[in-house]
Amino acid sequence: MTNPGQSTPWAKIPIPSEGKLPDVPVDLAAVADAVDTVLKNVIGGSSAPTGPLLPSVIDASASIGSLNATQSTQQSQITTIQGQIAALNVAPWAAVSTRTSGWTIAGNKTTPTAVLSYQIPAQTSTCLLLLWSTLSAGWTDNTTSAPLRSRLQIRPDGSTTYSDRIQAITSGIAQTLSCFHMETVPAGKSHRAQATIEVYGTAASTKTVEAQEFGARLFMIMLPWRGPTVSFPGL
Repeated sequence: MTNPGQSTPWAKIPIPSEGKLPDVPVDLAAVADAVDTVLKNVIGGSSAPTGPLLPSVIDASASIGSLNATQSTQQSQITTIQGQIAALNVAPWAAVSTRTSGWTIAGNKTTPTAVLSYQIPAQTSTCLLLLWSTLSAGWTDNTTSAPLRSRLQIRPDGSTTYSDRIQAITSGIAQTLSCFHMETVPAGKSHRAQATIEVYGTAASTKTVEAQEFGARLFMIMLPWRGPTVSFPGL
């Protein structure tokens, strides 16, 4: 408690001294002037109130606390929006591989033979990967039309194993096999995609399969992605 003759420690409101003859109007005036100064600093501005102070002004401390909480929430929302804007500013990536046409496989080759692969670089945010492969092949004897199968495969860097994403099977003397696939890939993870060819079904050991005019190509697009995860459910 503040002693007589001193001022309150925070607002410096004067307290009359002991032994001093009481003069209630003067003492109240001194207190009122000090309180008036404090309220002016709390309320702010140079214009005096036009009427009695309302409880909402007296309770300014509680209001300020509420404003601080609101400001904290808004700052969190702003930070979230800034992150979303940063993700939108990430540029998409796309590439088309060089055409590959210098390959031949035996007519009894029933296991996958890679004819083309391409390195897909890591991105700074989660992306939706779109992959398309097209492969033109044909039987060299111009009479055989046994089916061929192409696989579109992906191998994450750090792994030595490719996994099938989708397959295409056709038949005919000349064939075009196309595969399309999409999935989300995490930030910071690079991959290698490849297309394969193999004989499907009855093997023709005395025949050969070779690339046709358009050979093989890979088409790849990486789009910054904030939607649901697109997982690979398996063949």
